[in-house]
Amino acid sequence: MRQWITFILGFLSFLAVAIIILVLYVGNKPYSETEDQAIDRAKSEQLIEEVERSYVYTNTAASVTVLGTNSKGELTAVFVPKGDGEMQTTPLEDKITAQQAREIALSEMDVKEILHTKLGLESDGPVWEIAFLNKEDSLNYVYLSANDGTWWKRILNL
Repeated sequence: MRQWITFILGFLSFLAVAIIILVLYVGNKPYSETEDQAIDRAKSEQLIEEVERSYVYTNTAASVTVLGTNSKGELTAVFVPKGDGEMQTTPLEDKITAQQAREIALSEMDVKEILHTKLGLESDGPVWEIAFLNKEDSLNYVYLSANDGTWWKRILNL
């Protein structure tokens, strides 16, 4: 009897782990496919050659930011809108880096934990979105201009 209980518990544990892995894979698949399509589109139009990183950035409309180097070896960001919209590029050599943006946010805000830092395109140009938790565990989003590090927008205490 004890062997049956051990077998059933082992099988149910294995089944639970398999279901969790399946849900995570299926849930992440649309993001992965969108990022892959954006990378292929940026490469096919020869806006970028080597990709370092890509992620989905959402403001009024979703887009994918592809970071990497162009044919001249310059660090570049390509903003690929969802659908067939026009792509935009921004050289990052003279821009604020992600680390500098995080340091600005850390120095001026009450930050407990930074959740992510993403570069995206807004109406005023490229901005760094920094999502973090403050000491009271409230969710906060701050946006800094990638051109000069000035504050663009703050969404606090969600």
